[in-house]
Amino acid sequence: RSASQRLSAGAPSNLVVFDLTFDLESTELVVLAQADQASSFAVERAAGLFQSLGKTVVIISDHPGMVVMRTLALLVDEAADAVQKGIATPADIEVAMQEGVNYPRGLLGWGDRVGPGTLVRVLDHLRHATGDGRYRASERLRRSAVSGGSLLA
Repeated sequence: RSASQRLSAGAPSNLVVFDLTFDLESTELVVLAQADQASSFAVERAAGLFQSLGKTVVIISDHPGMVVMRTLALLVDEAADAVQKGIATPADIEVAMQEGVNYPRGLLGWGDRVGPGTLVRVLDHLRHATGDGRYRASERLRRSAVSGGSLLA
């Protein structure tokens, strides 16, 4: 959900959210979005916090899924669907993404780290907000979310 949607559901009035990073400690860039109702002071304070940690801060408009989480959710879902359809094994996908694309982690392992349940919720919120069918979570991703099982299995 966007920051504004979270605010309307009872979140604090000066809500500022940050996008998913692989590792907050080592990342150099932090992406922030503020709820429409949040004060400019709130986003300045949030940006200042991350800047005091040596991070470069980019502020984007408030949108469900932001940038990294929306992209990651779609990529992990496609990888899970490829496994379900027998196109590739989990190990094949992990090697292809790490060695072929130089991702820091394979998509399924990254999906396990974030959590299949979180990814399903992101996709469901995106589908609801946009009406776009591309955000429909695959059966394998939903099963992993419900069972608590690994996407690598």
